[in-house]
Amino acid sequence: MRYNITCTILILGVLLCAFPEFSQASASREIVHGNACYAFGDEETPKMAKKKAEAFARERAVSGYQVWVESSSQVKDNELQEELIQTISAGMLHKVSINHEEWKGREICIEISAEIDPQDISMEVARRQNQQAIEKEVTSESFDPDPAFGIRLWLNKPNGRFVEGDQLVIHVEVDRDAYLKLDYFQANGTVVHLVPNLFRGQAFVQKGKTYVFGGADSPERFIISEPFGNEVIKAVASVLPFLEELTPKGNVSQSQAYLETLKRGLSVQPGFRGRTRGVKITSGVAVPSGVSGASASLSTSSQAVADFKKSLNK
Repeated sequence: MRYNITCTILILGVLLCAFPEFSQASASREIVHGNACYAFGDEETPKMAKKKAEAFARERAVSGYQVWVESSSQVKDNELQEELIQTISAGMLHKVSINHEEWKGREICIEISAEIDPQDISMEVARRQNQQAIEKEVTSESFDPDPAFGIRLWLNKPNGRFVEGDQLVIHVEVDRDAYLKLDYFQANGTVVHLVPNLFRGQAFVQKGKTYVFGGADSPERFIISEPFGNEVIKAVASVLPFLEELTPKGNVSQSQAYLETLKRGLSVQPGFRGRTRGVKITSGVAVPSGVSGASASLSTSSQAVADFKKSLNK
C-alpha cells in the first residue's frame, strides 16, 4: 500500500514525521557508485555531454550493484535486462550526487554516488519477470485457438511502445459476424475485461466492420500510467455465444487466475479448435466454423525512463 506522508513543521523549526515505516525504508537503502566518460561531437553541447555522462554513470552504478546482479541472474532476456537497468537508473536511485567531474578537452568524466533500496530492486525484477511470463502465455501458439476465420487486432502505435500519458486505442475487425471477448492484461498483474463488461454494446460484432476501443468516440479512454512494463491485449471471437464461465461478472480480475479460467472455459467452448496445455481440444458436437483469437503486445514506460533513454540515444 502507498501512503501520502504528511509532515508538520513546529514553531521551533523541528520537522516531525510520525511514520516509522518511512524511516525504516530510508535506513534500508544502500550506497552505490558509478563513473563514466563521454566525448561529445560537434553537434553536441557540453551540457548535453554532461547529461549523457551522468546517465551512463547511473547505469554503471546499477549494473555493478550486487543485489541487482543476484536478482537479475535468472533474467535470460537481454532486452528485459536492459529495460530493467534503465528503469532503475532513471527512477529508483535516490539522492544522486556528482562526487567528481573532470573535463579533458571534449571529454567529460563523472563519478556519482546514490542511494538504492535492495528490496525495491528485487521486487521490480520479480514483477517484470511475472509480466513477461503472462505476456508469453497469453500470446503463445499453444494458448491461441486455431483460427476458424480471420480476426485482426491492432493498436494506434504499430511498434507497441507507449509512454506515460499516451492514449491507447485498440482496433478489432473480424471476417464474419461473431461474439467478441476483449481483455487487457495490464502491468500490475490484473486484467481488465473490456468486452463485454466495459463495452457491453460491442459483445456481438459484424463482419468487415472496424471496432474502436478507447478512441475519440469511445465511452472509455485508456491513458498510460504506472506501473509500467509488458502488457497485452487479447481478443477472442466465436460464432456461438460464450459460455457463462468465460464472461466474468466484474470488470477486473487477477491475471494468472483469469488465465486458468480462460483456458478451462475455452477447452469446452463449442467450436474451439485450439490447444490447451498441449492437448488438442474438440467440442464433440458439430458447430459452425468455431473460434478465432488474436493478441497485441505493448510495452509501457514512465516519462522519466523515456527521457533517460533519449539522453542515451536509445
